[in-house]
Order: sequence, then structure tokens, then C-alpha cells
Amino acid sequence: MRGYPKMIHGHGLFKKRAISLAFIAVLVAPALLAGCGGNSPESAVSKYFSAWQGGNWDAFKAAVVPQKLTKDQEVLARQKFGEVKVKVEGLKMITEYDPKDKNKARVVLADGKITYTAKILGETKTETEELKKIEKEFRTYTVVRVDGVWYVDTKLG
Repeated sequence: MRGYPKMIHGHGLFKKRAISLAFIAVLVAPALLAGCGGNSPESAVSKYFSAWQGGNWDAFKAAVVPQKLTKDQEVLARQKFGEVKVKVEGLKMITEYDPKDKNKARVVLADGKITYTAKILGETKTETEELKKIEKEFRTYTVVRVDGVWYVDTKLG
């Protein structure tokens, strides 16, 4: 088998890559499987936007304060979620902790860009905005800690 890379024979480079991938999977899998809230206010907001950007309803739902929804409410919330696509770039955040309650904070999107895409009157429209140019109240997210996990405090649907 002269001239073929070692990985075809099941050793060498292939084994090293397989071990590396397995190691990465062990490190990354818990974060992906957790899918609920975050370890900090900013990580909760990051997961929220990451799920929204990826169109992942289950991860999005897990990033917000746990809520009991009826089947109909969940269907409507999921439909609403799918109506607007977002893409965030260069996201920078600032956390403002509530001085009276250690389980509450506000996360301000301080810099970066956000692009919204939605179908309006049958036509797909896209708009990109620089976050620092948006009024602070519209780029501030309230987050709460429930059982040690931070969540974006918003209603689904």
C-alpha cells in the first residue's frame, strides 16, 4: 500500500485525530447537552442568541426562564420564533448586577452588529444595525438565576 497516507491503514494520523476528536467531544458535549441557561448572565444571553441564530427552538426555549406552556402556546411560540431570523457579529456585553438581589442582572449589548431577516408582506426583508446605535432599553436583557443557572427573563410567544 505504498503511497497511501497512514490514516487509511487505521493508525498514525488517523488515530491521533480520532483521539483528539474524542477529547474535544468530552469537553464540548456537556456544554451542548446542558442547553439550559448559563453559568453567568452573559453566557445566558450568548446561549439565547446562539440558539436563535441557529434556529434551534429547543436550545432557545432552554435559554429562557423555564415556563409551563400548553401545547397550543408552545406551537404558537415556536412559530413566532421561526418568523424572525437573527445573526449577531462581534457581540460585546456588559453585565449590571442588581444591588438588591444577587439572582437578578441586566445584560446590555454594548457593541457588535445584529441582522434581522423576516418575511414582511410576502417579501423577505433584511436589516442590519450596529448595537451601540440602538437605544439602551432595546438592547438590554433582564436575566435571572434559578437554581444556580442564569436565564434570559422573557416570555415565550
